[in-house]
Amino acid sequence: MAARARPTNILPQSTAGGSQAIASQVQDLNRRVGQLDVNNADLHRQLAQAEQARQGSQEQVTLLQKQLGEMATRLKETQVAKAESDKQVNAIQASTRARGGATITANNSIRQSLATVAIPGLDIRQDGEVIRIEIPSDKLFMPGTGQLQTDGYRILDEVAAAVQRTYQRQRIVVEAHTDDALAANPTAAHALTTAQAQAVFQQLVQRGRLPPRQLSVLAMGENHPLASNATPAGKVKNRRIEIVVYPDTIDG
Repeated sequence: MAARARPTNILPQSTAGGSQAIASQVQDLNRRVGQLDVNNADLHRQLAQAEQARQGSQEQVTLLQKQLGEMATRLKETQVAKAESDKQVNAIQASTRARGGATITANNSIRQSLATVAIPGLDIRQDGEVIRIEIPSDKLFMPGTGQLQTDGYRILDEVAAAVQRTYQRQRIVVEAHTDDALAANPTAAHALTTAQAQAVFQQLVQRGRLPPRQLSVLAMGENHPLASNATPAGKVKNRRIEIVVYPDTIDG
C-alpha cells in the first residue's frame, strides 16, 4: 500500500500571510506615529505663536498704560503752570497800578479802530480788538535760552520806537511762546518763556524807555501754537514773542 502524501505547503502559507499582515500593521502604525509627530510639532508651533502674540499684546497694554500715565502727569503740570501764569499776570497788573498810581481805562474810540504800524521783517496783524506784533524768537534769542543775541537788540529798539510813536498810552502785554520741544516738561517750557518775556520787558524799558507801568509779561509755554509742531517750519512759527497792544489806555 502506497504511503499518503503530506500537505507540506499549508503551514508556510499561513505563516507568510500572518507576517504580511503584521508588516502592514506596523507600516500603518509607523505612518500614524509620523503623522502624530507632525501634528504635535504643528501644535507646539501654534502654541509658541499664540504665546508670542499674547506677550506682544501685554507689552502694548503696558506701553499704553505708561503713555496714559505720562499724559495725565503732563496735563496736571500744564494746569499748574497755567494757574501760576494767571497769578503772575494778576500780580503784575496789581503791582503796576500800585507803583504808578495808574488806572486802566477803556478808550472806545481806539477800540473802534486801533491803528497798525509797519516794522520791516515782522508780522503785524489785527486780532479782534488788539494788535499783535509777532517777533520770531529765533531772531531775538540764542537757541533755547532767554539770552538776547546781537540782532535782537536792534529789533526790540524798532518795536519800542513804533510803540512810542503810535501807542504811547495803550496797555502792552509781552507774550512769550515756544514749540513742543519741551513737551515732556511743561514747567520747563513755561520757565523758558518766562525768561524770554522778562528779557524783552527789560529791553523795552531800559533801552526803549517805555514806562514799566505800561507793560505786562505773560509766559504762555507751548499752549498756544500758531502752526503744527509736526514740521520744522511749524516749530519755527510757534517760537515767538508777541507784543500785544490793547485798546485800553493807562492814565497816570
